[in-house]
Amino acid sequence: MKKLLKASGIINAICLITLILFLGIQLPAFGMWFYRWQYSANDTYAAVDMEPEHLHEVTEHMIRYMQGRLDREYGLQIETVVGGEVRYFFSEIEIRHMVDVWDLFVVGIAVRNVLFALFLLTLGLFLVKGRNQIRDLLRSWQIGAAAVFFGLLTLVIAIAVNWHHAFVVFHEIFFDNDYWQLDPRVDLLINIVPYDFFITTSIFIGGFFAAGLGLLFLGSTLLLRKVN
Repeated sequence: MKKLLKASGIINAICLITLILFLGIQLPAFGMWFYRWQYSANDTYAAVDMEPEHLHEVTEHMIRYMQGRLDREYGLQIETVVGGEVRYFFSEIEIRHMVDVWDLFVVGIAVRNVLFALFLLTLGLFLVKGRNQIRDLLRSWQIGAAAVFFGLLTLVIAIAVNWHHAFVVFHEIFFDNDYWQLDPRVDLLINIVPYDFFITTSIFIGGFFAAGLGLLFLGSTLLLRKVN
């Protein structure tokens, strides 16, 4: 049982840390507040020649799509007003790219749900069978948070040295085509989520993840002192 609980503690820590990362990704990706903030900061309304209410409607539709709540192939298209003219917002190549994005998010949501279930299962095992070994769980949280934090710090430094290269590598890893290479002169999508949007998103995710790891390390350290 001790070996099982020790392994469960490691699994629990991995699940918890990954769930913190997923939350950091989903907050800006699915948060209308984030898009509104970035649209104002990047003067997006003027860039796409759209009224705020029309662009917000398109964005809310896009968020529902990325959450897997709309059909993968045909659910993204939406009619709106651009430059005073009624038209479909997304072009064919943008839809092809967003289908790949749909795949990433839907798989990510499924993985998140599995990890959450596994986190609850392993936590429940400690609460029912391993209260005397709760230190193993807390140490797993503490060590996992510290190790991942320093790994994150290394990654942040590498990305900061050459952001553009990191941006390209990310897309080459997660996409097996070049549909993500959009033209801002004709594609509206790249104008609502421009380069600066992705930089801010990356900073938010990295900052949120680092803060989450810090709180997990601090909380597990304080609890270990009480348990000991």
